Amino acid sequence: MPLRRHLGTISRQHIGLVLGPTLFVGVLGVAPFQLPPSATGALAATLWIGTWWVTEAIPIPATSLLPIVLFPVTGVLDVPGTTAPYADPIVFLLLGGFLLALGVERWGLHRRIALVIVSLVGTRPRRVVLGFMVATAFLSMWISNSATAMLMVPIGTAVVSAVGTSRSDTQSQNRERSLGSDLLEGLGTDPDERPAGTVGLTLLLAIAYSASIGGTATLIGSPPNAVFAGVAASQLGLQITFLDWLPFAGPLAAVFLLLTWQLLVTLLRPSLPKEAEFEAVLDRQREEIGGISQGEKRVLGVFVLVAAGWLLRPFVLQPLFSAITDPLIAVVGGLLLFVVPVDAEDRTALLEWTDTTALPWGVLLLLGAGFSLAEGFRASGLDQAVAYGLTGLVDYPTVLVLGAVALVVIVLTEVTSNTATASVFMPIVLSLGISLGTPPVTLMATTALAASMAFMLPVATPPNAIVFGSGYVTIPQMARVGVWLNLLAVLLTVAVVYLWLPVAFSIVG
Repeated sequence: MPLRRHLGTISRQHIGLVLGPTLFVGVLGVAPFQLPPSATGALAATLWIGTWWVTEAIPIPATSLLPIVLFPVTGVLDVPGTTAPYADPIVFLLLGGFLLALGVERWGLHRRIALVIVSLVGTRPRRVVLGFMVATAFLSMWISNSATAMLMVPIGTAVVSAVGTSRSDTQSQNRERSLGSDLLEGLGTDPDERPAGTVGLTLLLAIAYSASIGGTATLIGSPPNAVFAGVAASQLGLQITFLDWLPFAGPLAAVFLLLTWQLLVTLLRPSLPKEAEFEAVLDRQREEIGGISQGEKRVLGVFVLVAAGWLLRPFVLQPLFSAITDPLIAVVGGLLLFVVPVDAEDRTALLEWTDTTALPWGVLLLLGAGFSLAEGFRASGLDQAVAYGLTGLVDYPTVLVLGAVALVVIVLTEVTSNTATASVFMPIVLSLGISLGTPPVTLMATTALAASMAFMLPVATPPNAIVFGSGYVTIPQMARVGVWLNLLAVLLTVAVVYLWLPVAFSIVG
């Protein structure tokens, strides 16, 4: 019994803490696959870093500093070569986007945008769900999916409360359902006889899923997109701009959002028996935020200016000023928030430096570590060794390889950070593309998209965790719906990358 109690205290973190250094030392000692010393060092360091990322043995941002120690020690890169990728332009693109998001959140502009969109769709149940999804997805294109979910969940729970569903009622209904029951068994039931809890379940799942889907549409919407752009620039010399990504991933996000909405309302059949009370909830929310403030107006002005800069840069700005890039525009937008005052009398800026304590610095470190790993793969020759080892896949159709990559990445993202997954996989699939004679960008784009599309478990994404914490959703319910979305994500991702990516990039380029 004492031994059993002791073993019960051993967590994933404890295992990872020991396993990472053990793999590092073991690979250095064995020197497998007849790799040269620098490539062996890169492989050993990647296994240590990847293990600690996956198991979260120590905080993920802290693990992201390991390349600075391990690469020089193993002869992969010197310190300047290891640290340079941490200042990749894509890191500053995301930094500017994060600052813009902080300004939007500080003045409540995101809440007003959400209410306007939800108000426009009407009060019919299907339309209410669609309104929440469109509002959530749109916000997630520009601010973090975590912040989007935290904004939308209180509005969603207010609607649920208005129609007579409480957390305790929902949890009671959840306990009465068998954990192994099939979600489809209720499709033949009269909608009026279905429990009121389906309203809360549908709305909250809609918020979680659309926060992840919306983020795939822009380079700043989801960190894996930025990982893709950074590795493509550093390793392939291919510049993926804001305007390159939007016409490629935007249609995917729109189609996936509509299919997710249709799946949710078909499987769960939400009903709103008290539509007048739903209107009352919106009215109360509007009263709380009041009229648009001067701060909101000026933040909106900066927001529009930055978005216009990204969209017009290839056609208007860059022909006039060749030095203008997407990261430069993002940083200018972030700086403007510290310069532009709230109004003529109040010289307080739209953003104060104290507000940046909420900025996700850890994500920026994680991105830098991913770029550093990719550079380590290239400099040590490990990328070529991996490409040679994957030549056995050359006989398989490209579509099947894309599907396998998407499925593996989605499954891993269910239990790990999507940014960490993308950072580890990006140099590997780059090498795979070279070995298959397939443009590496197709496999890399597949990895970036798939890393944002894990829908089964609360730990998969921050929106899933936030929604699970509301008390309206259980893990089995999320998994039953999420498994269908995961499969749909694999099919859509492969189809869009295989058929649309060459067309979309050629149109812009």
